[in-house]
Amino acid sequence: MQPARDVPRFDQLQDYPHAVAGHAGTLCDSDGQVFVKPCTQAEIDFYELTKSEYPDFADLMPLHIGNLVLSGPREMDIGDIGDGLQTDPEQVLATIQEQVANAARESQTEDTITWVPSQGKKIQTNMSVVLENQTNGFKRPNVLDVKLGTRLYADDAPKQKQERFQQISKETTHHNLGFRIAGMRVFRGSQDPSELDDREYKNYDKDYGRFTVNDDNVVNELRRFIFNEAAGIDEDLGKAICATFARELGTIIDVMSGHEIRTYSSSLLFVYEGDGEALKDAIRLNTEYAKRSTGPPATKRIDSGIGLDDEDQALEQLPPPVLKLKLIDFAHATWTPGSGPDENTIKGTVHSSTRIIVLKPSWEWRFEVPAGRKITVKVLSGTAEKDGVELALRNAYSFSAIKSKILTWHGCELEVDGRTDDEFVAEYASPVANPANAYVNLHARLNEMRTAAVYERREGPRVLIAGPPTTGKTTLVRTLASYATRQGFEPIVVNADPKEGMLSLPGTLSASVFATVMDPEAVDGWGTTPTSGPSTVPVKLPLVYYYGRNLPDDDPEFYRELTSKIAGTVSGRLSEDEAVKSSGVIVDSMGVSEKSKIGEDLLAHIVDELSINIIVVLGSNRMTAELSKRFSTERTSLGEPIQIVGLDRSEGVVERDEGFLEYSREQAIKEYFFGDARRALSPQIQHTDFDALVIYKASDYSAYEKATLSRNEPSSVMQHWTLAVMHASPKDPPEVVRAAAVMGFVYVSDVDEDRRKIKLLAPVGGRLGDRPLILGSWPEPYINLLG
Repeated sequence: MQPARDVPRFDQLQDYPHAVAGHAGTLCDSDGQVFVKPCTQAEIDFYELTKSEYPDFADLMPLHIGNLVLSGPREMDIGDIGDGLQTDPEQVLATIQEQVANAARESQTEDTITWVPSQGKKIQTNMSVVLENQTNGFKRPNVLDVKLGTRLYADDAPKQKQERFQQISKETTHHNLGFRIAGMRVFRGSQDPSELDDREYKNYDKDYGRFTVNDDNVVNELRRFIFNEAAGIDEDLGKAICATFARELGTIIDVMSGHEIRTYSSSLLFVYEGDGEALKDAIRLNTEYAKRSTGPPATKRIDSGIGLDDEDQALEQLPPPVLKLKLIDFAHATWTPGSGPDENTIKGTVHSSTRIIVLKPSWEWRFEVPAGRKITVKVLSGTAEKDGVELALRNAYSFSAIKSKILTWHGCELEVDGRTDDEFVAEYASPVANPANAYVNLHARLNEMRTAAVYERREGPRVLIAGPPTTGKTTLVRTLASYATRQGFEPIVVNADPKEGMLSLPGTLSASVFATVMDPEAVDGWGTTPTSGPSTVPVKLPLVYYYGRNLPDDDPEFYRELTSKIAGTVSGRLSEDEAVKSSGVIVDSMGVSEKSKIGEDLLAHIVDELSINIIVVLGSNRMTAELSKRFSTERTSLGEPIQIVGLDRSEGVVERDEGFLEYSREQAIKEYFFGDARRALSPQIQHTDFDALVIYKASDYSAYEKATLSRNEPSSVMQHWTLAVMHASPKDPPEVVRAAAVMGFVYVSDVDEDRRKIKLLAPVGGRLGDRPLILGSWPEPYINLLG
């Protein structure tokens, strides 16, 4: 715990040496522990109220030590645009005298007077706020002030001031990005000694952010603050600083999003150790301190260097700080209960989270984005891929509710805009060290088999990807399919896992020919379901069967029946299309635990029905051994031996909890009817009589009994469920209806049992009574799509 500090006397203060952004009249004590800033009573009140009533928000601000009344009025920058910097005592005194002479005019109504730009000195005051000095403890602190917001003035600002600030916002990065570089100091920030001050700093004043920096070059200009070989800060150190700042910034956004406040012309103050050698020492000392304090760290991340709160460590000398990030300047800040979060300021903090990630060959950037949040990724240089899909250069890709990675084989530079829940750069000494190298080798072997199949006019490889849950099976299937299409092949991909749909809703089994690129932004990673709307990538046309259960062993007999029907259709397509025939089949199987006898039997059924000749097992030596033993003497229907290949599970595979999976299922249902941010759809609402519909529901059963369908009349129990529209006739027997292919889906919005009317949402118009509908038991009801 930090020891309490006393408010210093005026005669103990001296000029503050690290001021940026035109802050005039700032002081510090002789040992640099406190920072004294002239302010108004309103700003003092804000600090005191925040410290007492909003402690989590106060943690985002510099520690408020107290207040100080100086012996005479001093000029200050009160958090506005910060035009000009006056430090000469005679200039300051002259300005004070001028403002005192004009004090009478300041009592007039603000909109009736002529407002004159402050040039960094807005009002006279003898009050100052005493704060913890954020540059204290650094050997060579690099300091960056980022002014936040698109709107820079409070409601009570004079009209002339509002108009001027509106013009400044329009002409700078404030307008589109919600922030502007207000000033910065960089140790050894230039190779030209004439550009450095007597402390070897390059100073960037207010004009730099207003006239040099724009929307197109702002990222490169921000790089000047971090990446500085002249000071010994190389790419690796710079990336570590950027990643840590990004996490700190995410905390600020989270806290601000939970409070109702209005701040105008507030800033983010970025400070980090600007001397490369001192920075390395600080990181090392903080890491050692963290190990002594909390035991071995869970991840390889640098600590920010902010003091820990364990009282048992109070006597131990704290390590030097690595970096600090704080919200500052609250001259125009007020708590506004009932007004919602401060979107004006939050916009700037979100855009400030834009960063550059440099990946060397065979490295991966792994990231997690929660539901309700979005990031945008651009490849600025080099080449990169997501699940085998090559990302276009400088194209913006948006991701939400995702846990994934971006891989480069030759090196790349990524621009990432937005905040993640977690991110990590996986570094490998060589391509061979990356588990993805084994996937590329597997693809190369499959390609050899496909090429041979073309010349010999026979079937290409039929591959089954198996393994326990959460081993990366679906990612590998997507990667192999994408690699194949990039080589000009057209494999059939079969989804045998009902838990996650492929080009369809969850609860289904599906198959489709993949002859064109996949959509890396799609919620399921495959692409969009067939709809009447336009698509950014060619739409795939899947064959879909409705299982209506979560797990294959919920109804193993019916699961076998459906996989047999898919196999028959796949076999027909292979015999009719030479290009597809030589490309082969890739099967994404369900997750099977190592001790599941039913699961292994169902895998064997898929192998038999689809004539699988290569089984790839991810992340399970035991399953690899058991399947090798089981299929060692067996042959496919074409007389081929069945090869078993065991591959390691990538350490990048993450656990997806049930909440995450539930959200993904709900999004898939929502996007089926309404589209996504890139493509809006207009589903049709139909009010239908009970008697006009034929609805079947799977009866209750045990795992050892054969489930059957029973016809049900619409009821309130069906509300918010999704029903499958079957490719069958209402007159067909239930067993035929159940095993028919799926035409589409409808959503039950409302059921009026008194009027015997049901309200349905359908992707297209048309009579629904011509086709039977099936209600399954999974996925469970979604929220009311129509509100």
